[in-house]
Amino acid sequence: MRADALKRREHIITTTCNLYRTHHHDSLTMENIAEQAGVGVATLYRNFPDRFTLDMACAQYLFNVVISLQLQAISTFPTDPEGVWTSFNQLLFDRGLGSLVPALAPESLDDLPDEVSALRRTTEKNTTTLINLAKQHGLVHHDIAPGTYIVGLITISRPPITALATISENSHKALLGLYLSGLKHGMMANIGEHDGKS
Repeated sequence: MRADALKRREHIITTTCNLYRTHHHDSLTMENIAEQAGVGVATLYRNFPDRFTLDMACAQYLFNVVISLQLQAISTFPTDPEGVWTSFNQLLFDRGLGSLVPALAPESLDDLPDEVSALRRTTEKNTTTLINLAKQHGLVHHDIAPGTYIVGLITISRPPITALATISENSHKALLGLYLSGLKHGMMANIGEHDGKS
């Protein structure tokens, strides 16, 4: 692929990811995406013959970004455990993980193309390494599983409901601090035991 064509393809992918951070996946058409990317619809379809192909290209891009951030965090963790851990989570949070993952995830992980599945496995392996490093330094409680951590981060990094965003300034980002603090203390063993009790 020529350098200009590759640059155009990458621009379409990053534009699509940015759109998914602020728009519901199903509200966007290929025409919307082409317009925002500044390319013709024919050019968009020439690069991505259907929406699934475009979504998987975005997923591949996202996984590569996350893997790069993970490797950087793993290599620098011993120098400043709390600073690296906080910064790593802030970077994922700022990149709109909570919007992008639901938009790009198929109904079944079995539907992921092989190259995307391989990146997902690498991401999971790196997540486990990071969680273990965080546990060693008292930043994550021993009862927190890697899956619980990532689902929690995805959940809190979803864009706030517009009507609720006015309740407290920067309340959305404040959730990250609360979340990281909660990771240190672990899950309440008796949660749900008092349901229905006076």
